[in-house]
Amino acid sequence: METAVERWESMLKARARQMDAAYALLGRTSADFWDRRAKRFHSTTRDAALHDPLLRRLQSFITSQTSVLDVGAGTGRFTLALAPAARHITAVEPNASMLSYLVHDASEQGFTNITTIQASWQDVPEDLAADVVICSHVLYPIVDIEPFLARLYKATHHICYIYMRATSIDTLTGHLWRHFHGDERALPPGYIHALDVLYEMGLYADVEIVKLPVILNYPSLDSAVEEVSEQLILPDDEKTREELRQLLEEWLVERNGMLVPPVEGMIGAIISLQ
Repeated sequence: METAVERWESMLKARARQMDAAYALLGRTSADFWDRRAKRFHSTTRDAALHDPLLRRLQSFITSQTSVLDVGAGTGRFTLALAPAARHITAVEPNASMLSYLVHDASEQGFTNITTIQASWQDVPEDLAADVVICSHVLYPIVDIEPFLARLYKATHHICYIYMRATSIDTLTGHLWRHFHGDERALPPGYIHALDVLYEMGLYADVEIVKLPVILNYPSLDSAVEEVSEQLILPDDEKTREELRQLLEEWLVERNGMLVPPVEGMIGAIISLQ
């Protein structure tokens, strides 16, 4: 019988094979994935934390006595939102482009209680720890999931929050992937798979199911073509772009001045460990 860890690994291996094949056709790899998307990610998520279910929970108990560790901090949406209340926040982020936005915004807002570490979680000092540990939408590509989770738990003095979607963002554009690539998109694990791994590790978590906004939103059709083309790993030629443009024009709807997929939201989970 396949274990939870084996199931997790097999999902990611299947996804890697599919994506590597698509990148190979373009003469590229996925190595620059976040470098290419950092600017857009920053603009999309900058204000996303304001009404986030996890942020509301964190703000209810984080005080000037609380230390926070944000693992996979990205451009800093949780770090920056919690900095006014927390004693100190350590933000760990491996990608230099993503982290540069966090550092810039922290400086611009005058925060002096944020320490940034550019490193993968596996490479940070063994004694790094905090009262509250946050790991928001980070686990999806992590192949060595068991040691990653074990380190999160070890670093937690009081409570650890792992935030994940039930299904991948890629489910929304699955029909487009199928149209251009001719197969079903291989999806990363969701929260239920992380929960299974934790259970297999003997870690019993609480789970709160929450509704999350769809972060795929575009100010124009040109922007949508650019972003979705990158997401779908498509060649940058006029024929493909025009074909994608027509499909997006038929599919996307306008809401609050932005073009968005025709769905109201996505389901996620706040997994908490004490």
